Amino acid sequence: MRPKICLLSFLLLLFTAGSLFSLEWQTWRSGDLIVTAAPKDSAYANMMLRSLQKRINTFQMELGVYPHRQLKLQILPNRKEYARLTTGKGKLVEASEAFYSPQDQVIYVRSPEQLANQNYDDVLMHEYIHWFLDETLCNVPLWFHEGMAMYYSGQFNFDAYYNFTRYRFMGQHLSLDSMNSSYPSDRSQWNMFYLTSVFAVNYLQSHHKKEWQKFWDTAGYYYNRKSADSASRIDFLQVFHYAYRMSLVAFSQEFDKTARRYTWLFPLIGLNALIFALLPFVILIAWRRSRKKLKAMPDFIIEDDEEEDEPEQPSEKD
Repeated sequence: MRPKICLLSFLLLLFTAGSLFSLEWQTWRSGDLIVTAAPKDSAYANMMLRSLQKRINTFQMELGVYPHRQLKLQILPNRKEYARLTTGKGKLVEASEAFYSPQDQVIYVRSPEQLANQNYDDVLMHEYIHWFLDETLCNVPLWFHEGMAMYYSGQFNFDAYYNFTRYRFMGQHLSLDSMNSSYPSDRSQWNMFYLTSVFAVNYLQSHHKKEWQKFWDTAGYYYNRKSADSASRIDFLQVFHYAYRMSLVAFSQEFDKTARRYTWLFPLIGLNALIFALLPFVILIAWRRSRKKLKAMPDFIIEDDEEEDEPEQPSEKD
């Protein structure tokens, strides 16, 4: 028995060592980005670097805040490796496509073939926003984290508008006061959590444009007043109160009143959708009726007018 156990142990050791050595990593640098990936993902990693860097530059220019540290991003080549990193971090992280680890200060993302139905650039931008907020501010409410990530990663669209009004019409709603530090315990409310967050961020930006700009000007000032090695992060509540002249509780109450208006927009959206869905059939019915009317009309014989006499040709003068 003992030789068999030793042999099995030796084979297991070889298999483990082989799997470790087979997982090779390559690293690329571009501006403020450091990307690590397996060789099979190298082509996409290089292409992704350029597109993501452009989106990051546009985002930073809009807010006027430029982080000093480089962003580290690692593309995990298979589901097993992703599960190894996410196990024990909660159901939300385990079921995610990517996540940002504040402890490692690294964004971990699945390889492209694992996200066949997702826009890869949007997923990366979503996680970059989490890193950006963690880098420039402290004590950021969870709803602001998720709202910013959705808003600037292209997830604030018609689908979000439709689903938010639908949930509100069905009686589902969440208060921002309950969304500061934790996700809902009920998994069925996760979608509403994300939607409420992005609508709250949109409201902050669109209804308080001057205050929004003041918020980021203040955050950027405090962040950039020290050297790159000791960048200073200002407390979110402090800069929010300075820019908006209200507390988070007051803003939560203001936003809740505004969000109630979306409740009765869902029937209007449904009615408009129904009208547009029926419009081709209405046009087809009208066309067929007009054809029937034309066929039922009697034929008229239109007589040609008598041909006019041709004018005489002028005679040539001698």
